[in-house]
Amino acid sequence: MIPYGKPIFSADNFNLTAEGGLTFFKYLKKFNLFSEPELLILSPNIHFYYDENDLKDVRTFILLRKLNLIKELDIFLGTLSQILPPNVNFVGCFSDNKTLKWNGFVSNLSNKFYNILDSKTDHFLDKKDVSELLEKYGFKIIDMTEMDELILFCSQTIPRPEQIK
Repeated sequence: MIPYGKPIFSADNFNLTAEGGLTFFKYLKKFNLFSEPELLILSPNIHFYYDENDLKDVRTFILLRKLNLIKELDIFLGTLSQILPPNVNFVGCFSDNKTLKWNGFVSNLSNKFYNILDSKTDHFLDKKDVSELLEKYGFKIIDMTEMDELILFCSQTIPRPEQIK
C-alpha cells in the first residue's frame, strides 16, 4: 500500500509483475485509479497477510492474480467483502475459458480432464459467473472489459447494513 501522495507507476514496472501486463496497466489507467492515494496492489508473486486494520484506509484494491487461479474463490471473495471498507474499488481479471475458440465439446472435455489431473489449471469462469459471484459477496460491478484474451473488471464494495448508520 502506498500511504501518502500520488503513486508513480510505469507500464514497464507493471509488465514485470502483473499477469495481465500492459493490458492490465491500460485498463487501470482508463479509470484513473492511479490517482488514488490509498492503493493496494496484491501481486501473485508476493504473499502478505492483511487484516481489517491494514485495509481500513484502502480506496482501491487491485488483484493481479487471475480469479481462475484462486482455489477457493467463494471464500476469498467472502473474506474480502468482509474486511474491505465500503466504496472501495476492487479491480481484477479472469480468463473467459467458457468461450471456446475451437471445437467446443472436445475443448471443454479436455479442459475438465486436465482440471481433474492438475489443481493449478484454470477454473472455468465466464462473465456471468464472475458477475454473480461479485454481486453475491457485496460488490457492485462498474465495468467488465475484454482485452487481449483477459476480462478485466472494476467493482466497488457496497456498504453492508451494519455499516450504514
